[in-house]
Amino acid sequence: MTMELVFIPSPGIGHLRSTVELAKQLVNGDERLSITVIIIPRSSGGDASDFAQISSFFTPSQDRLRHETISVADNPTGERLPTQVYIANQKPQVRDAVAKLLDPNSPSSPPRLAGFVIDMFCISMMDVADEFGVPTYMVYTSNAAFLGFSLHLQKMYDEKKLDTSELSESVNELEIPCLTRPYPVECLPYIFVSKEWLPLFLAQARNFRKMKEGECVRDGGRAGIGGGDTEVH
Repeated sequence: MTMELVFIPSPGIGHLRSTVELAKQLVNGDERLSITVIIIPRSSGGDASDFAQISSFFTPSQDRLRHETISVADNPTGERLPTQVYIANQKPQVRDAVAKLLDPNSPSSPPRLAGFVIDMFCISMMDVADEFGVPTYMVYTSNAAFLGFSLHLQKMYDEKKLDTSELSESVNELEIPCLTRPYPVECLPYIFVSKEWLPLFLAQARNFRKMKEGECVRDGGRAGIGGGDTEVH
């Protein structure tokens, strides 16, 4: 029986391209494996060039690598939502797409679902994987140092009640376990000092810790993710 992986990249061609390249390596390495990439359209709707590029990533000869573009849920307010929130709103559509893939009444024999492979911004899709009773693996498209940085700041915020958006008033440098030298507070990325963006990235880091096991590779850097402290090496 064919084992099926469901890949869910973040909206946008940049994340999709790297996801498809990883999927190609996996299917080329094991003939028992097939992969369906579920594509969430951009909130802006995209344009004809998006659809042309998406099609170019998938060739008819590669029948074990497919893609399914979902119809996104309506946004009643019409306001532009943060990426993580926009993606979380698509969970029902992703759930339906996976259920259709596994439909026992389909003309061809349905595959056995082995797991979800999700983008770092699609962590909410872990809930859908749990509903199907399969593990989730995360593709972390940033570098391992940034992952360790994010998790440490989240732990510092939750356990020591230190708000990075206010650190510059009392601290000049931070000791980050994954970095060899102290990090200047004045150089913190905007997302970690913004009252608007900080809660979203803290929530993302907390969800990373919920994953039972995962592995993220970027330019030779590797970060193991578990339910407890995260080791970056």
